[in-house]
Amino acid sequence: NAARSQLAQALWNQVSSIPADSAGTHPADRVAPGAVAVAARHDLDLAGRSPRPVGEVVLSTDLIVTVCDRAHEEYLHGAMHWSVPDPVRIGTKKAFDDAFDELASRVIRLARHLQATA
Repeated sequence: NAARSQLAQALWNQVSSIPADSAGTHPADRVAPGAVAVAARHDLDLAGRSPRPVGEVVLSTDLIVTVCDRAHEEYLHGAMHWSVPDPVRIGTKKAFDDAFDELASRVIRLARHLQATA
């Protein structure tokens, strides 16, 4: 939990009035610098954010979207899952850009769907 979750939250909060939060089953010590950089390139601010454990964030009524395969395997409480490759493992600018683009596409589709059904 050092990049994808924080990017997804920032993207979500940019396109939806429904509040979102970020958490992980194994939170890192800090948000990955590559995630902060790709967010900044898209006018999103991740500076000063810290990864947090799921137990501090999730309520029983929340819609949960996992973006990490490992987290999804560990957290099978009816969560929706988006398998997005971990850019931290690759560590390149392209990996972070690709993860951002994939998350942006999915966030926009989900936000539109939820707005249409509200």
